[in-house]
Amino acid sequence: MEHSKSPKVSLGLPVYNGENFLSDAIQSILDQDFGDFELVITDNASTDRTADICLEFAQRDRRIRYVRNVRNLGAGANFNRAFQLSTGEYFKWCAHDDRLGSGFLTDCVRALDANARHVIAYPRLLGIDETGQLTSYVERVLPDMGGSTPASRFRLMVAAHGWDAAMFGLWRRASLAKTTLHEPYYGSDCALLAEMALLGTFVHAPNAILYSRDHPTRSVRLPSSERLAWQNPDGSTANAFELSRRLKHLVAIAYRHRRTAPLGMTLLHLVAWILDPLLIARLFLELVGAVSPQLRAKLRGAGLGALKRIHAGSNRSPA
Repeated sequence: MEHSKSPKVSLGLPVYNGENFLSDAIQSILDQDFGDFELVITDNASTDRTADICLEFAQRDRRIRYVRNVRNLGAGANFNRAFQLSTGEYFKWCAHDDRLGSGFLTDCVRALDANARHVIAYPRLLGIDETGQLTSYVERVLPDMGGSTPASRFRLMVAAHGWDAAMFGLWRRASLAKTTLHEPYYGSDCALLAEMALLGTFVHAPNAILYSRDHPTRSVRLPSSERLAWQNPDGSTANAFELSRRLKHLVAIAYRHRRTAPLGMTLLHLVAWILDPLLIARLFLELVGAVSPQLRAKLRGAGLGALKRIHAGSNRSPA
């Protein structure tokens, strides 16, 4: 009897109504010069041509597995489902609107194979526009984590407020399986990266290229109410409590891994992080929003207006 061998790499592509850029994303995966992979597509009950596009590719390439959810689970749960259905030693989340350079997997696999302490190999991230043309955007590179402690790596990733190159890099499956995965709030990926930093180091694979597409409908451009519905379509409200939930999640992560990094040290880093005046203001607005969403909206608008005036004044040339 033949036993199917798990692939070296699993790629999970969670998608909802992604017909605009999906074909380009899938083709860039199939064009990799590293072939030992599976592509697991988890469709969050799309209502556009997403299913047709995925099924067409799946018929052409046996490495593609298309799974359609009965209902929209929310973005975080769909990301988790892509991982849970995968089997590879290494795992990568893919965005339906991004594109990979042809050597992405080869370079990231090489980086993880070289050192068991590495839990994420992350690429060079370049921006592209709706048409696929390069923009001026180049994401910054992480400081070298060699010789760093789990607590110091945790502090670095908490302060970073996320990192797309790492989020969409190549992850060591055994380490990712020890985490809380994505929670159902916008910004949960920031906490997940901080949790992975407790478990090992991130390594830069500079020859691996990720092309990150900017367009009006990407999640980072959605207003907060729509972002909440994107994460939790069954329970959206006017107040997302995004920062409050991330702080609670980070505290739970610190406690969960207290044997890896002393709890007092990780909690001290969290206190230092949250005492930033802008973060305190965000927490205050979330508290106000629990009582009066209208007042929260007014205060937020006034605050944004003040910040724009300050920014405009700092950029004004001296007379």
